[in-house]
Amino acid sequence: MTSSLGRDERRAAQIRGLTEVSRALTYAVSFDEVLQLTVNRAAQLFDAHATVLMLADEDGVMTMRASVGGVAPDAARGHAANDSLVEQLQLALGVTAERFLGVPLVVGGEVMGILAVALPEHRDSTADEQEWLLSALADQAAVALEKSRLDERGRFRDRLIGIVSHDLRNPINTILLGTSVLLEGGGLAPYTAKTLTRIQSAAERAERLIRDILDYTQAHLGGGIHVERKPNDLGPIFRQVVDEIEISHPEHEFELVISGDTRAELDPDRIAQTLGNLLSNAIHYSPPNSRVRIELHGEASSVAFAVHNRGSVIPADRIGDIFEPMQQITPGTGRGQRSVGLGLYIVESIVTSHQGTLGVTSSAADGTTFSITLPRVAGPG
Repeated sequence: MTSSLGRDERRAAQIRGLTEVSRALTYAVSFDEVLQLTVNRAAQLFDAHATVLMLADEDGVMTMRASVGGVAPDAARGHAANDSLVEQLQLALGVTAERFLGVPLVVGGEVMGILAVALPEHRDSTADEQEWLLSALADQAAVALEKSRLDERGRFRDRLIGIVSHDLRNPINTILLGTSVLLEGGGLAPYTAKTLTRIQSAAERAERLIRDILDYTQAHLGGGIHVERKPNDLGPIFRQVVDEIEISHPEHEFELVISGDTRAELDPDRIAQTLGNLLSNAIHYSPPNSRVRIELHGEASSVAFAVHNRGSVIPADRIGDIFEPMQQITPGTGRGQRSVGLGLYIVESIVTSHQGTLGVTSSAADGTTFSITLPRVAGPG
């Protein structure tokens, strides 16, 4: 009875220790902090004078990344599941095989490292209990390390995208300004004018891509796209956007229907961008010579608009995925269309920033319709 009670008390203490480790790992900020925290807590849980954590590189070679007890960083190096590596670890920790305990760190079925401790001479717990405890700690550490690594890569990627996109704006604007001045000057040979128009069109497309990438970075890192709401009438804004789209896409027919009071406190540039992205999406996924219908109408406390096309049907189980960045659910039909897959993600972000709602329906019989409802006046918060 006493032995059973002792085991229960030890297991309860071990679980409390693991809970504290889990909490600490949750608040660890950096990859290196997770590494050091893991070896420190392993030393505390086992009352070990030395602890080592090794990670595998791209070639599968294990190198020491963190330690407790003055173990030299290059004291052990080798491949996982290698007897010589275990012997090196025992030597580095200064223990015999009887006092050595090491377990793998596994993520997604792949061994990413090894956590090893030098067990004290006198121990209350059994070998099975010790292995269970260290394995549980290694599992927690593996998940925390992988999450931290992915977070750091994601932050670096997003910052790099934002910096590169911002730096590309100046040369693109220079190209646009130069082509506009040359085209407006007139007197150009037909071939030269056609070439400049193509350059201008390509630069405008690049400018839209850069804007989308910058907006994505802002929404992803900054907690949403910033909007500046002020009184506006959406009717003229919609007419201007549709007119511009009609000029650049004569292969499609556009029908704009406006009804009711369309005045509201909104960000005019962001609303124009939302409509432009929805129209670009409709053009991309609908066949040439088809009609794209845009409806805008005022309601009692909101304004609503919808964009309808007869393009490819979006599978019902994939509708939620189309607003994720870098997604293309169905193949486009437009010639030469290129997209980084951010248009609908940005649409959703702008609608959310306006405290609005966004819906999608898609079927072979009725086509695809994107519907948006925005409050006339911003609510609290």
